[in-house]
Amino acid sequence: MLTSMLFGLTVAAQDVKVPTVAIYPWTYAENERGTSETAVATAEDTLRKLFEKRASFEVISEAKCKAAWNELGFDEVQQTVEELGQLPKLTEPKKLLEFGEKLHADYVCTGTLGWTVKSIWVSLGPKTKATANVNVYVIDVKKKEVALEVRDFKSDSTKAEKWYESAGALFVTWGITLFSGGPKTPHMQNAAIKGIGAATDPFFVSIGKKIRAEW
Repeated sequence: MLTSMLFGLTVAAQDVKVPTVAIYPWTYAENERGTSETAVATAEDTLRKLFEKRASFEVISEAKCKAAWNELGFDEVQQTVEELGQLPKLTEPKKLLEFGEKLHADYVCTGTLGWTVKSIWVSLGPKTKATANVNVYVIDVKKKEVALEVRDFKSDSTKAEKWYESAGALFVTWGITLFSGGPKTPHMQNAAIKGIGAATDPFFVSIGKKIRAEW
């Protein structure tokens, strides 16, 4: 009897379907040459943690994403470019849908993030502020529709984002390092977290509403 019950639990666990997402491709740049690797890593980590921790999605590996992208014959998209003017346009939804179907993904999240860093001299020394400009698509592959489209969403390192006020503390528990690197890097990290989080917040809120409605 016990064996049968355990077997039933094993089968039930195997039947659990976890939504999958391809976070690819994303491109980054800043107005000062040599885009900060630390800031890019924070942006990538933020995207991954939002899907994993906030929505309980499984993130498809970058290696699988890149292989599928190449097999489809799409032009290579660089992770970083030297200047803001080199940031590519968002890939059209039809291509993203084809990409998602190739991967058997439930969602595709793609975008660009451009930082503008400014420093002004005040009485006690230089004061730095970074602004993140976010463009993002989230494609619902099964429904064949654009679940989220955000263009030119700006948030800076000093802005009090309403989303961040309630969710910002979660990043500490999620293991995201908020401040490291040179004098401008912490501001770029902060702007990336606030910008990406606020730009994608409508999508994650809608996912939550759908779940509650099903209950």
